[in-house]
Amino acid sequence: MENSTNKAVRTIAVVPNIEKPNVPVVALELAQWLGERSVRVIMKDEDAIKLDRSDLGVDESAFRQSDIVVCLGGDGTILRGVRLLRGAAVPVIGVNLGRVGFLSEVELNEMYPAMERIIAGDFMLDERMMLQCVLKAGDYQLEYLALNELAIERGRFQHMIEIDTYINEEFFSRYTSDGLIFATPTGSTAFSFSAGGPIVSPGQELILLAPINPHSLFGRTLVLGSTDTIRIELGKKVEVQVGVDGFAVFNSIIDEITIAKAPQKAILARLKERSFYTLFKDKLRVWDTWLR
Repeated sequence: MENSTNKAVRTIAVVPNIEKPNVPVVALELAQWLGERSVRVIMKDEDAIKLDRSDLGVDESAFRQSDIVVCLGGDGTILRGVRLLRGAAVPVIGVNLGRVGFLSEVELNEMYPAMERIIAGDFMLDERMMLQCVLKAGDYQLEYLALNELAIERGRFQHMIEIDTYINEEFFSRYTSDGLIFATPTGSTAFSFSAGGPIVSPGQELILLAPINPHSLFGRTLVLGSTDTIRIELGKKVEVQVGVDGFAVFNSIIDEITIAKAPQKAILARLKERSFYTLFKDKLRVWDTWLR
């Protein structure tokens, strides 16, 4: 984590999760509040139209010229904000209107004091490792960036899939399972955690390989280095679903997927000095309360 340059913020891109009941009102009030302080507010066209503020709508490429992205929702909304930036070095901050919110920095009752600091450039920058994923299927070659994880899961045919895994072009294993998860340290508290993977401090740089319901006595998560490259192929050509940060990006037969550390970093804006371990303990305590 490093200090910001204290550069005043003039343009804020707002990413609201409009599906949440109270978010539209919060987004509209925030846009008005920022406008009264001479801050330009932009939103993706489709969000602006749904909020009846088409004057704020822009193409997503404009997000990459903004000073900061403010996400209103839960962690999924923050991941959407990072995805819209496509690797651009623009900080992202989340106002938590969701549940646990491991990535969110601000609670709703803290939003306006937090916005005062953001406008003044009074925040820190937290760089996070991402994964670069290259998918090949027939004539298609698609590239994705993942802050949390890439997941390959069985498709609509409810059978286990066979996935041949190569590490640095050396054959490692054939996994017979419901799929594989490739996660960053940031994503270790998400899908990988649900699959039994370890919790990793987000300051580390490594890749987690977690099998989903493996048909094997060895079903442990593998921890790989940040310089390792993983390539996977299907043992049998069947339809699979590929998800990036919880968003389905491909649903068909694939030839191969290559996963490696991305050259770009996601940048999260921080207002509070607190350790990851304190945050994790506090968030997990809230999570456990809901489960009881």
